[in-house]
Parts: sequence; C-alpha cells; structure tokens
Amino acid sequence: MPFRRFKPRQQLRRGALASLVFVLILLLGAAIIGWQTVREMRSDIHARLSHARDMFDRTLDNAHQAAMAVKPLLGQPCADAKQMLRRQVATVPDVRSVNLTLGKRIYCTSLYGEYDQDYDPSGYVQGQLDLLPGNPVTPDRALIVYRSLGEGGSVLVSVDGYYLHNTLRLMSRETPMAFQVGQRWMGSLGGVQDGAPRLEGDRFGIISQRYAYHLSSHITPRQYWLRAWNYSNGSMALYTLLALLAGGVTFWITGRPVSPEQELARALSKGEFIPYLQPVMDGEGHCAGCEVLMRWQHPQQGMIPPDRFIPMAEASGLIIPMTGELMRQVRQRFAPKAHLLPAGFHFGFNICARHCQDLSLVDDCRAFLEAFKDNPVKLVLELTERELIEVTAVTDRLFAELHDLGVFIAIDDFGTGHSSLTYLQKFQVDFLKIDQSFVAMIGSDALSCHIVDNVIDLATRLGLMIVAEGVENRLQADYLKARSVDYLQGYLFSRPLPMGEFEQTLPSLLPAQTPVRIA
Repeated sequence: MPFRRFKPRQQLRRGALASLVFVLILLLGAAIIGWQTVREMRSDIHARLSHARDMFDRTLDNAHQAAMAVKPLLGQPCADAKQMLRRQVATVPDVRSVNLTLGKRIYCTSLYGEYDQDYDPSGYVQGQLDLLPGNPVTPDRALIVYRSLGEGGSVLVSVDGYYLHNTLRLMSRETPMAFQVGQRWMGSLGGVQDGAPRLEGDRFGIISQRYAYHLSSHITPRQYWLRAWNYSNGSMALYTLLALLAGGVTFWITGRPVSPEQELARALSKGEFIPYLQPVMDGEGHCAGCEVLMRWQHPQQGMIPPDRFIPMAEASGLIIPMTGELMRQVRQRFAPKAHLLPAGFHFGFNICARHCQDLSLVDDCRAFLEAFKDNPVKLVLELTERELIEVTAVTDRLFAELHDLGVFIAIDDFGTGHSSLTYLQKFQVDFLKIDQSFVAMIGSDALSCHIVDNVIDLATRLGLMIVAEGVENRLQADYLKARSVDYLQGYLFSRPLPMGEFEQTLPSLLPAQTPVRIA
C-alpha cells in the first residue's frame, strides 16, 4: 500500500494544530508550576517568620528572666548587687550584660560593677526594647537591650546581636528577613540601620505578641522566577514530552519537588550521611579523642553543611536513625583497629531532644561499645541545646541505662542555648563544653573572659571535665591551659576530617613514643 500523501495546505493545518497543542500544554505546565511556586514560597515564608518569632521570643524570654531575678536589687548598693548581676550573665542563655538604673542614671553593671552614666529611657520602644548598632565596649557589635521598669528605676538586660544575626541568617534562605524595633532594623548581614527595610514585591510580616518588635520579609518577581526555574526542570521536561506526543494523560503533579523529609530519607537510604572527625586534645597537646560530626555528601550538590539539614532532621525525627548510621560507620572503621588507638581514646557524638525520648539510642550505644569490647574506648554523648529537653520518665530511664553502659554525657555549647543548672542535676553530666563564641573573644572581650572563667569555676566545683571548642590561636590555648581546662578542640589543631584523613593525621597528634600505626 502506498503511503498517504498530504496536500501542502493539509500539512500546514496539521502543523498548526500540533503547534497549538504543543503551546497549550506548555502554557498549562508553566501556569501550574507558577501557581505551585507562589503557593509554596508564600507558605514557606510564613512558616519561617513564625519560627523566627518563636526563636526571638525565647531569646527575649531569657532577658526577661534575668531582669526578674535582679529587679528586687533595684536601689541596693552596687557592691551588694553586682555578684547577682554577673551570675545572670554566666547562667542565663543569650544574656550579655545586666545593669541597674535609678531614674535616668545607670549605677551598677555586671561588667564594671559600680558605674555612673546617664541613659535615655525615651529611646526604648514601648518602654521595653532598644536595638543598638554597638556600645562603648564593642562598638561594632550589635545588641538589643530589654528594659524592665521597677520602683524608682529599671533593669537593662542586653543580648548580643550575634544571636539575632544568626537567627536571621538561618531563616533568610531564599528571601531576606528583617528584625525591626521602632525605627531601627537588622537584616541577615548583621548590621543595624535606621528607618525601615526596603521591601519590594509581595510583603510579609509578623508581630510579636509579647515584645515590641516585628519581623518582615518580601518576595520579588525575580525570586519567584528563580525558584520556578531552579525547581521546574523535571516538570517542564514532562510537559514538553506530553506536548510532543500531543496526547496521553495530562498530569502535573509528578514533577513537583520532593519534600525535605523525603530527600533526607532518600539520602539516609543511600548512605550519603558520612562522619567527619575533629581531634580533641588534652592538656599536653596530644589527641585524646575526637568529636564525630555529620556531613551530607549529596550526589549533585556536593558537601552540604550541617546547618542546612540538621535542624530539619531533628524536627522530622530522622536524626535518630542518622545518628545510628553514623555510629555504625565509625565502629566498623575503627573497631578492627582499636588496639592501635591510644588508651582511653573517646568518640563523641551529638544528640538532641529527639534522642532523649527514644530508647533506641541505648541500643546504638550498646552496639558501639560492644564492637570495642576487646580494646575498650570511651563513648561520649554531647547534648545539643537547639531544643529544650523535657524531663520525663523516658529520659530518666534513658540516662540511667546510658550511665549503666558507661556512656559519658556532655553538655555542648554550654551557656548559649536551653541548658540550665537543671540539666546538670537531672542528666548526671560528666563534661561541659565551652561554646566557641566565648572562646573566640578571649583576649578581646572582657565579658566573654568572665563567662569562660565562670563556666570553668562552675565545672570545677561540680567535679566535671571541661572541653573548650573553637580554639583557633595560641593565645586562646594558653589562656585555657592556664586555667586547667582538660581538653581543647579547634582549628588550631585540626579541622574536621574524613575518616581516612583522620587515620593518617592521628599519629602526628600523639606522643612520639605512642605506637600508633593506622593504615
């Protein structure tokens, strides 16, 4: 049978119809992707604003707590009050300084003790908050001051702008976010500016119900376009195929981006979460152990830093099997070579509030220690402070069983998150880890030195071991050694390393007579 021949006019008509179907399907796909992008970005920005407000409220709750603790001291001599002021700085998270005023005069501070300086209460929005670009002690470091009015005076509690900046930076992923108090605001870059932030396109905002600030953000048309472009390649390929076939079932949901939880679960099943080890040095400058840190080796995006996925893993509960997988990799790598490790060598793993409500952590720790039974090592669990750990019957049982196994407990980044003296009592802590933000200011910030000294004194009185994180120069190391800090950790000694590089580096971090040969 000969092939059917179409007349030129019929060919044109068929081509026009095919082109029309092709264009309609592409337009439908583009419309669906555009609607989906707008909806998801708006939902995401509302969620991030709400989350950021909760974090800022918690930070200011700490300032309020410190103010309430010292308010009864208003009017008392500074000599009687200054120790209580300094105690709040040392024990209440986020608090940088506490000051007492009478009338319009500051007469006592946690930093200097007796003091005499005027201040202007009219600058406080609703008489409560003032956002400052700096102060005479740290002129280039922003801070926010919380004011609590008392009889005859007030309590002024300052919070380091680092906490505000860090929260804004974490929350400003695709779209910037601004924290505004009165006529001043701070953005994700950390600087304090006068006026109002410049908002283009769609504007979004949220107001704190407890404190005199509000948060704002915006989405420009260009940001909508970039989001659609970056996440729509798979969907557009599908719609293009449907257009070329000019038929079939039109479906639009297949190419939608997967949720973060699904991507984390996929990465866990593919073994993409790998351990990086950072040496922990003893007072003699020799490696006594390591902290095991989680990294995500993504097949397309490369190495993803932990601050981009750990909070989502904790919120979803996937952090529990992810930590178990990390322990499995470390024990499989090092258990056969444990006889070559220094005596008393310890491995530290980070755990969070989710771990403390799941008894499977005990099984993971038991399996880890069992793997080293012929050549025992120490296992340290470091409690991170991003979320408050609620003390329940499960946590009591968990920590009791962990201590029965011989597992050591450390409080990580002590003094910067939700930890309190209650943690030290309830969880039978063995180690305190001084946060790197305090260590970084040694030699340049007297307040941070006071905090470091107070943490060391607290740990010494409680009979706890001390680890200082973020040691980056010899001045910091000498300062900490002079105060008998047990262990040091930081880039001065080594950055976090993959397991293979750690094995190769370890011999150089041990005494010359130590017979360690890990190949």
